[in-house]
Amino acid sequence: MRIGVPRERKTLEKRVAMTPDGASKVIAHGHEVLIETGAGAGAAFPDEEYAAVGCTIVPTLAEVWERAELLVKVKEPHESEYEFLRPDLFLFDYLHLASMPEVAEALLQGGTTSIAYELVQDAQGRLPLLEPMSEVAGKLSVLNGAYHLLSQNEGRGMLLGGALGVERATVTIIGAGIAGRAACEMAFGMGAHVNITDIDTAKLEKIKAEFGNQVSTVFSTPAALTRLLQSTELLIGAVLVPGAAAPKVIKEEMIAGMPSGSVFVDISIDQGGCAETSRPTDLENPTFLKHDVAHYGVCNMPAQTARTSTLALTNATLPYLLKLADEGPLAALQKHTALRQALNTRHGKLTNAKVGEAIGRNSVDIEGAIAA
Repeated sequence: MRIGVPRERKTLEKRVAMTPDGASKVIAHGHEVLIETGAGAGAAFPDEEYAAVGCTIVPTLAEVWERAELLVKVKEPHESEYEFLRPDLFLFDYLHLASMPEVAEALLQGGTTSIAYELVQDAQGRLPLLEPMSEVAGKLSVLNGAYHLLSQNEGRGMLLGGALGVERATVTIIGAGIAGRAACEMAFGMGAHVNITDIDTAKLEKIKAEFGNQVSTVFSTPAALTRLLQSTELLIGAVLVPGAAAPKVIKEEMIAGMPSGSVFVDISIDQGGCAETSRPTDLENPTFLKHDVAHYGVCNMPAQTARTSTLALTNATLPYLLKLADEGPLAALQKHTALRQALNTRHGKLTNAKVGEAIGRNSVDIEGAIAA
């Protein structure tokens, strides 16, 4: 199979969908890998490393899209790529269509078969392709939040760990999944006072077992969040409902009640954000002010650590990519439940009911779509 890897077009997105080592394994299985020139440069993987393992370096975006049978990316198609979507193409990447109706419409219009990394789910219920980027985003959320708390960034001017004789900043994390746990680890390590909330007591028990009484675990209710946010300098939103738009668990009045100069980092922004005040930003203009709280809503936060993120992503995606390539995408979708339930669009039909509900489109049965 001919597999294409384009250079990412999202603002300051420097990750690439496949490392040279990953490409070497794909080629060893008898497949051809097309790399758009410069695709890996931002993650410190030059064209020469890809060429050395047998990849074909192609000069343009158009060529990698037009020649590929299976195209792998990191982020959703950019508007400059919509023209290349077509019925005989299979696309494998992060899609987050519940918050991106324009991307969903482009995929439907192009007739492309699209499979979302974030919806691949294994037999244990884990999301193995989402987890590595959730971990990275969780850790980066605290680093970015701490940076925007600095006085020169018009923040509250607080150090997370405080200083001798000076109180620590309070970090409140909403959601105790992979991203929330990673944020907790980072904030705790930087010396902050950490609260973490969830509606799943089993997740809170895991946090308690790991951090003991040094981290406060709180069952999430509107009243509890309102109280916590009144003394929170850094708020992290890490709420996830796979495939669906994130619930708006943080109300505007909660944000308004936070201390002046505080920071809110919304990891859930890929799925629309978990606050009523959330909206997407980008790495060139990452924050906006609302109620004197800096809102950070960058949808591709892991792009800031492009090399680490690319290595982690390839480790996770490669086994599933090889299934698609070795068995053929349709056969792999029919055989592997993990891949089948990640199907989002096929031949102009939406195949994910949660996405359909979020964007106001009807969806069809996955089994029938694959067979069509």
